[in-house]
Amino acid sequence: MTEQTAPTTLSEGEQAFVEKVAQYYFENDGMPHDRGRVVGWMMICDPPEQTAADIEKALGVPRAAIDRIVDQLTPENDPVSVFERTGSLQENYTLRLRENSWGPKVRGIFSEFPDFHRVAANGLTGLRAENASEERLLRLANMERFLGFVSAEMPAILERYEQSKAGAGQ
Repeated sequence: MTEQTAPTTLSEGEQAFVEKVAQYYFENDGMPHDRGRVVGWMMICDPPEQTAADIEKALGVPRAAIDRIVDQLTPENDPVSVFERTGSLQENYTLRLRENSWGPKVRGIFSEFPDFHRVAANGLTGLRAENASEERLLRLANMERFLGFVSAEMPAILERYEQSKAGAGQ
C-alpha cells in the first residue's frame, strides 16, 4: 500500500516527477513517500531555496511531517549532506539542495566500505581458523567479496566522474 498526498501547486509534469522519486525511494530504500516527495521536489523546485511553508504548500504535506523530514535530510555536522537548512525547525527555515552534492555524498558513503571490508575479511579468516563450515560462511564470504570489489573500483569511478565534470566546465 502506498501513501498518497496530493500536491497542491505542482504542474502535472512536476507532480509526476515528484511521485516517481517518492516511489523509487520507497521501493529501493523503504523511504516513506512524503520524504521521497520532499527530495524529488527539492531536485526541481524554483526557486532552488524553499521555505518550510513553500514545501508544505507545494506538496500538501503537514508542517510537522515536513519538519521531521527536513531534520532527517539535514543532519548536524554532516559534511557531505545533500541538503542544507538555514534556520531552526521552529522557524520558517529555508531548505536547499546543495549544488554538485551527489558526488561527495556517494564518496562519503563509499569511503567506509574499505574499513567494513577489512572487518568482513578478518571475520572470515577467524571463522575459517575455527573450522566453521563453508555453508555457514557463505553470506559473509559473499559480502566480503562485494565489499572488496566496491572498495577497489569506487575510487576510480568517482575520479572518472570528477574528470568528466571538469571537462564539461562544471
